[in-house]
Amino acid sequence: MKKLLYITILLLFILTFSCGQNSAEKKLNGMWYETKDPKIFWIFHPDYIEFIDEDNEKVEWSATESKIEFIYRTYIWDSLGKTIHTEDEILIEYKLSENEDTLSGTLTNSYGKHKFGLIKTE
Repeated sequence: MKKLLYITILLLFILTFSCGQNSAEKKLNGMWYETKDPKIFWIFHPDYIEFIDEDNEKVEWSATESKIEFIYRTYIWDSLGKTIHTEDEILIEYKLSENEDTLSGTLTNSYGKHKFGLIKTE
């Protein structure tokens, strides 16, 4: 009976810590704006990124000390005017400034590689 209790506690412990953020993700939490278009804001929440632009999209994300990854859903129209849903895998290879308030690097999506930067507002 004690073994069952220990196993249950261990599973709860693992589940609790596996759902948390790693240190790289915690550094990114908060509001950032794009260096190329300061009207576009990225808000990193523990569970999702919220984009404040004309679409106001939310996506799940993950990060390491040098990469941010997520899938961005887009909608395009075909020649008949039908909406087609697509998913674009986004990879941002980045470096944070010493103060951890500026992020710069490259964003790779289905259109290629692009210089990319964010500045933290909070």
